Amino acid sequence: EVCHGVETEPGLVPVASSRAVSGGVGEGARLGISARGLWGPFRGTVFGVGIFHPGADSCGDRGIGSVYDQHGNVERRECERRVIRVGGCGFAPLVYSALGGVAPRAHAFHRRIAELVAGRADEGYRDV
Repeated sequence: EVCHGVETEPGLVPVASSRAVSGGVGEGARLGISARGLWGPFRGTVFGVGIFHPGADSCGDRGIGSVYDQHGNVERRECERRVIRVGGCGFAPLVYSALGGVAPRAHAFHRRIAELVAGRADEGYRDV
């Protein structure tokens, strides 16, 4: 409704040479969401979506902020370089807790969507 070219689980562009881009994402890998127009009229962005359970053993005794950071960094490390170099788009990890928490970048994503919807519907941000 407020972005163009929205796709869920778009495939990554194939890499013609193994030297073109290094990264931990194999051929046939899929990402969460891609869209144009969220951050600018023609700017494309790919969003990698990650969900974790804060009670999982892998989270240990760390604070929730560091767990969000860890999961966001994993998404970035695995996808960002390839998305930017090969796909020509920006990349942003959207990390969520299975218990309803949202990482800061995912919160900014939701806030921006609400701003665009409010502007399009001629409503106030707080009403959306």
